[in-house]
Amino acid sequence: MEEKQHIARKKWVKRFAIVFFVVLLLLTFFSNTIMNHSLPQVATQAIESDSVSSKIRGTGTIESGEAKEVAISESREVEEVLVKAGDTVKKDDVLVKLKGGDSSEITTAQAELDNLKTAYRNSILVNETDQSLVNKAESGKDYYEENRATLAAISAKVKAAQDKVNNIQEQINKLNATSGQTSADNAAGDGADDMGMDDNSNNSSNPEIDKLNQSLEAAQKELETVTKEHTNYLADINTVNDLRSQYEAIKTAEQNIEKLKQNSVGNEIKSTVDGTILTVDIKNGDTISPDTPFITIQNKDNGYSLTISVTKDQVKKVKIGDEATISNSWYYGDVKATLTTIKNDPAAPGKQKLLVLNIEGDVEAGSTMTVSLGDKSATYDYVVPNSSIREDNNGKFILVVKEKSSPLGNRYVAKRINVEVLVTDDSKSAVKGALEGGEYVITTSSKLIKAGDLIRLAD
Repeated sequence: MEEKQHIARKKWVKRFAIVFFVVLLLLTFFSNTIMNHSLPQVATQAIESDSVSSKIRGTGTIESGEAKEVAISESREVEEVLVKAGDTVKKDDVLVKLKGGDSSEITTAQAELDNLKTAYRNSILVNETDQSLVNKAESGKDYYEENRATLAAISAKVKAAQDKVNNIQEQINKLNATSGQTSADNAAGDGADDMGMDDNSNNSSNPEIDKLNQSLEAAQKELETVTKEHTNYLADINTVNDLRSQYEAIKTAEQNIEKLKQNSVGNEIKSTVDGTILTVDIKNGDTISPDTPFITIQNKDNGYSLTISVTKDQVKKVKIGDEATISNSWYYGDVKATLTTIKNDPAAPGKQKLLVLNIEGDVEAGSTMTVSLGDKSATYDYVVPNSSIREDNNGKFILVVKEKSSPLGNRYVAKRINVEVLVTDDSKSAVKGALEGGEYVITTSSKLIKAGDLIRLAD
């Protein structure tokens, strides 16, 4: 009896173990299936040898050949701005309406003119200037140059009078010296006999000296007269010159006001060219600063250009005069892009070149355009779809499928391979890297993936 129970128990354990392993196997299978379906699904394409057209591609912003800047030479308050960026205008179209009245420059200039006139009148009244001198100041002539000869003649008279005074004084000094020496000799010869007696010899009159003294007095009066004449004449010249400077400042101020009025734009600012409004930097109520551009207009007659940067190797594939292919040509219609200039790129001297293309047709400055140049086809060992090329801070790379075996089946992992893009055309690129050929490169994925992630292949 016990033996039968033991056998039955063993059968039950055996059945339980079989059921357990079957359930475990089923759970493992279904969990693997569920996990596979949760993995990112990827599409792949084999890396193989192929031909690629070595076109140079570039994207840039269309620039105007020369924009017209609108500015005025006066400060005015804006009443109404009539245009906005993107508007098309014709020559003489009104761009801005201004509030009436003089500009602040004219108002300030008028106040300065009034101050100059007041100072001029005060100079005449305070100094009691003779009208004849005022007339000479306002004649416009250089009074000093006009009277230089007269002033020189008066100066010569002063010098002659001074020389005459000096000459007479010198003669008197000599006679006095001679007379003094004679008196001393006489006193020594007479000895003691003359002691105690009054000596009147020094007090005796000398007719020659008296005559010279009279001449000296007359010469000094003459010198005083011509010196006064010279001083007065020079003062008149200075007065006339000072008044002339003030008078000329008044005339200059009047001319400045007249010029400001002539250059005033009135109450409307008009376009001087046909074109498209690029920028508007003012609004209603603003005060326009003089000589500061506030509107820019693309002159339609000045053309457009596009500049792209390429490598030194790429520039070898093009030449001046090449016509570029424009992406989205259906949008740009009859637009034509022609290579006109090849020059160094200042942002990367020695490494990059700038290609400047002339753009003809109906385009707008500020819009973006993508072009391609060159069409030289060559065969390369490793060619991949453009969609498979990725880039991060470490450079460009591709993700290929790496297969791993496991007890439950094959697993697929994304593996990173760094590459250098040699040439690119519309759909594919030739690359160089640690490749053997025949690898499957990931082109798209249902989720964002990175190197090392498990993936599942598309059916």
